[in-house]
Amino acid sequence: MKILETGISTVPIIYSSSTDGSFPQLLHLASLSGILKCICRYFKNSTGSLPILNQPVCSIPLGTWVPKIGEPNGHPLAMLRPNTSLSSALNLLVQAGVSSIPIVDDNDSLIDTYSRSDITALAKDKVYTHIRLDEMTIHQALQLGQDANSPFGLFNGQRCQMCLRSDPLLKVMERLANPGVRRVFIVEA
Repeated sequence: MKILETGISTVPIIYSSSTDGSFPQLLHLASLSGILKCICRYFKNSTGSLPILNQPVCSIPLGTWVPKIGEPNGHPLAMLRPNTSLSSALNLLVQAGVSSIPIVDDNDSLIDTYSRSDITALAKDKVYTHIRLDEMTIHQALQLGQDANSPFGLFNGQRCQMCLRSDPLLKVMERLANPGVRRVFIVEA
């Protein structure tokens, strides 16, 4: 709960033998991916004891979803095109208040994602000092960031982890339990 309440990625697990809590000992650092991995490992062969793990992810109210046709939605899903300017992408990240925005082609098919870590990748080697934000596209920015950095955050060579609407919650959790995976995109078959 502390991870979800505070929005941080890791919390310390401490123990103190004294009643006043003085002299705590660090036992472990717990991360969301580590917790998910433990849940997946424990319940993988006994999902009947936790039925929500078998439910299709589309039936569970979590994440941000594209509204169904004809259905009103106060928060439409923000999307980018590969030729969107870097400055527009940065503004949309801030306005939408999210950590990542899907990049889609002309058919709205997912092709990549632009995230805060991509901004960090440009800042790491001061690449941003040599570019004009309004002239560079996010496609070009992603190529620069990938050229300058190792494939941290890649899982099996993919930047975008995907599942289907019909996939069970357990499958989504298994994807999120992998190191470096921060989000899973739900796509149509």
